[in-house]
Amino acid sequence: MPMVNLNQKLDRHARRAPLKKKKHRLRRLIVILIILGLVIGLPLRGVYQSAKSLSANAKQLSTSVKNNNLDQIKQNVKAMKDSANGLNTSLGFLFWVKAIPYFGGFYGDGKHFTSALDSELQAGETLVNGLDPYKNDLGLNGQPTAGQDKIAQFVKILNKIIPNLGTVEPDLKAASNEVSGIDTNKYPTSLKGFPVKAEVETAKSFIVGADLAVTQAKDALLAAPGMLGEPSSKNYLILFQNDKELRPTGGFLTAYAFMKLDQGHLSTTGSDDIYRLDEKLTQACQTRVCPLTPPAPIVKYLPEADGKPRTAWSMRDSNISPDLPTAMHQFESMYNLTGSSDSFDGIITIDTEVVRSLIEITGPVEVYGTTYSADIDKRCNCPNVIYELENYSEIVAKGQDDRKAILGTLMQQVLAKALASSSQKLPELVSVAAKLAGGKHLMFYMHDMSEEHALAEINWTGQIKDTTGDYLHINDANFAGGKSNLYVTQKVELDIDTQKSDGIHEKLTVNYSNPQVYSSWLNGINRDYVRIYVPQGSVLGTSSGSQVPMTTATDLDKTYFDGFIQIRPQNSLTLVLNYIVPKFQYSNQYPILIQKQPGSKDFPYTVKINGQTKASFTLDGDKDLKL
Repeated sequence: MPMVNLNQKLDRHARRAPLKKKKHRLRRLIVILIILGLVIGLPLRGVYQSAKSLSANAKQLSTSVKNNNLDQIKQNVKAMKDSANGLNTSLGFLFWVKAIPYFGGFYGDGKHFTSALDSELQAGETLVNGLDPYKNDLGLNGQPTAGQDKIAQFVKILNKIIPNLGTVEPDLKAASNEVSGIDTNKYPTSLKGFPVKAEVETAKSFIVGADLAVTQAKDALLAAPGMLGEPSSKNYLILFQNDKELRPTGGFLTAYAFMKLDQGHLSTTGSDDIYRLDEKLTQACQTRVCPLTPPAPIVKYLPEADGKPRTAWSMRDSNISPDLPTAMHQFESMYNLTGSSDSFDGIITIDTEVVRSLIEITGPVEVYGTTYSADIDKRCNCPNVIYELENYSEIVAKGQDDRKAILGTLMQQVLAKALASSSQKLPELVSVAAKLAGGKHLMFYMHDMSEEHALAEINWTGQIKDTTGDYLHINDANFAGGKSNLYVTQKVELDIDTQKSDGIHEKLTVNYSNPQVYSSWLNGINRDYVRIYVPQGSVLGTSSGSQVPMTTATDLDKTYFDGFIQIRPQNSLTLVLNYIVPKFQYSNQYPILIQKQPGSKDFPYTVKINGQTKASFTLDGDKDLKL
């Protein structure tokens, strides 16, 4: 038997061991890479390809819409559905990302958006297929529509879509439910120049808005053709409220224009500033007795230029009521005294935010040699369009003979540019218009009661609402305080104590601040006649901050407390009220309706109940809370 060198055998084994370990590690690495490729690589590739395809199909759809080609629109919608399904499937394989902190939230949002998109496209396919028998009559045969004819075409299409709204309602509801819980505040404002947060907000608003349009706003949709001049034309009075000189319904009435809608075709038929109307009113009242005794707050806090108390009530100060229908009824009664032959079917109020928001989408507009843009103007540290509108208001107030009637021309230019813009901007335009109406920068007062009721249901009529629970509305009126509301801010805190036996004890704290330096005409002392509307029967206890003793009165089925304050540039002031609200019945949740003042900024609010913070929010519209 041959002798075996044990040392050599052990040495060979020792040399082979690292090789085996390397091969084992290599095999393990390959397995891991294969798993990672299956778990991450393939799904990510699928997400990328589906998203790329979806984007391409969306662009093709936009082109098809612009070209009015219904056949291509149908093909594009179907292709988008296939891409959305592929995206949803690929995202499904990445389910494990949901467990990763921070990234999981964005993944969840992505899943919700893709599911919502699938439901939206299903609804879109149903509506588009329903238009097929009428495509020639609707001008959907491949010929682009001129900008000025787009509203007319929209009216015709809307008439054909309305009968199918009930069919698509479940799909739109499912889409809205998918995105309703998405918190857009967690998204960055921009990423490499791309407006991330704004895009996410627009997408969410458009999806939720589509659902609201066929549920809460269904009556408004049904009334829309009539309001847009189908079958008979409609004339509207556009009133410009200067929100930087805040008044009860949104701003100082500065200018007006007449707008005609005839089967969707839009035109402006006249425009001027409010002082011209007041001149007509003065002339008319020289030959007859006019019931124009000014309300007490105007007599007390808004003297004539020479300091004497006012003895007449002007149209420019007619919107003293915080309830828009009440204020517009008063304005119209004054307007009728002028003997003007220009009649109208309703009043649409706009403020500077409406013009700014539209110009931000459409780009700069030039009127009478002046350019209006959304760029920041160093003269006011505000958007250029705001500065120019405030400058116009100042010229109007001074009564210069060469002042131009810009409102009608400006709005015609802005709307024409918006209608001529790319169809890709349509969701943004719709979203912005709804946001402006919800934020009470755009409001309607219609003579037709069915139209008024339909718009009131979606809270676009500026009404002070009835409620059986708690209530709060803070209303400020800038009486000869310049354009200082451009800079004045508020911070509101409401402390509610429900544990007292004699009623609900509430403490309201309103901090006013003006951080900007003094400017001779743009930023002076804000002279504010303030009213706090609360449930009827409320009793004022103590108060501080008002320059005059606060008083109690009743209006619009509410109790209100009024006073007068002045906020100076680079200063602040705090108004505090303690009052008792009559007890009312409620179950586990405390109901309170907080209504936003038209034209006001979106101020922060905090509501506490029995010492505990129950809600903190920005008041960007009316809030009907259950706390």
